[in-house]
Amino acid sequence: MISTLQRISSILIYLIPLKAVLPFGSILFYKFSFLKIILYVTFPIAIIENSLPFGSLLLFIILFAGVVRNPNVPYFVRFNGCQALLLDIALILFSYLLRIVPIAELGLFLFILTLAIFIFCLIQCISGIEPEIPLISKSARMQIF
Repeated sequence: MISTLQRISSILIYLIPLKAVLPFGSILFYKFSFLKIILYVTFPIAIIENSLPFGSLLLFIILFAGVVRNPNVPYFVRFNGCQALLLDIALILFSYLLRIVPIAELGLFLFILTLAIFIFCLIQCISGIEPEIPLISKSARMQIF
């Protein structure tokens, strides 16, 4: 039985990749003002990352060492934490690619895809089911075991 605290903490972990993709969706924030709620939801992550030097790296290390590699943390939270970190790494690689080859449509697609993944993971975590993201879920399981 997955507790409510495990479900909520798993949902909050997925805010990290959602925050990482926000710059790509800036065009949509101007066109659709209701999407600005995403900015408010990810604001605590932005404060943590921007208040400390190398804040995003520290957040990554703390989450990886304190949650994913900690056997005392329940499996559901560890799996979702590892999956969110792998998704964040993939987004970082894509952001470097988009800096080299600036294609605005690809960045917008990346934002919409990440938002869809976040909503999918949100629904799955509320239901107490492990979200299955192709390629990433298998890698997350291999990292945990």
